[in-house]
Amino acid sequence: GGNAMAAAQQEAMKGAGLLDVADAKGVIEGLDAIPEGTRQALMSELPEGDRTEGGMREVIRSPQFQQAVGQLDHVLQSGQGRELLMSMGIAPPQGFDNMGPAAVRAFLNGLQKKSDEDNMKD
Repeated sequence: GGNAMAAAQQEAMKGAGLLDVADAKGVIEGLDAIPEGTRQALMSELPEGDRTEGGMREVIRSPQFQQAVGQLDHVLQSGQGRELLMSMGIAPPQGFDNMGPAAVRAFLNGLQKKSDEDNMKD
């Protein structure tokens, strides 16, 4: 009875984590949609041997990338992401430290907004 209900509520509170959003397949599909200049800029951040389309896909599929996404997800959901957002020029919304899983959505929305603002400057 009650335990199943509590477990369902806990599950619902989790919301989508970054690993749900940034799974390798989705990220790789997303790469195809971004402008060539942005892809080139991303590639320039990779280790020298990986600065190709194939290399970038390999990095995204790697356990290390998935682990890094998981760590970022944990930082955001645990309420420790305020400094990270501010360092990226994203204003954390009110109550960000206690948002839990909703912090992931707030982070992604902030990234989108910042990207839109940056694109308008160009």
